[in-house]
Amino acid sequence: MTLPAARVPTLVACNGLRGAFLSTHETGTDAGSGEGPAKVFSVGLQIVLGVLGVASFTAAAVHHLDQREIMRVEGERAAEIKLAAAEMKRVEGERRLSEERLRAELERYKYDLQLRHTQDYKPYQAAKEQANKERGGTGGPQKETD
Repeated sequence: MTLPAARVPTLVACNGLRGAFLSTHETGTDAGSGEGPAKVFSVGLQIVLGVLGVASFTAAAVHHLDQREIMRVEGERAAEIKLAAAEMKRVEGERRLSEERLRAELERYKYDLQLRHTQDYKPYQAAKEQANKERGGTGGPQKETD
């Protein structure tokens, strides 16, 4: 059984538009004016170009958003690096101060130890205690007044 020549919708599958009705043309042995296939091709080309345009626009928008996201993340990382560098400098400065304080304290203890083994120790110790008393330091009463 053959189908009579009738107007049958042509289905074209292109880029996710499966089953889209593009045009109708006469089928059968009669070629007609030849406008049918050209029209189908023209409409199909317009759809393909439209899809390509939308895809191109979408790709450009996604690329732009990706670039903005990359720049945002890089900016955040740069800020974190600056903060970490500042923290490292602060910690290094504190370490240096601590080392200097320890060196000064060590030198003072060495000097005290050296004085203990000399005859100048007792006058030095007495002067140190007197200075503590005068300024109201720990280990003694305030400066006495007459």
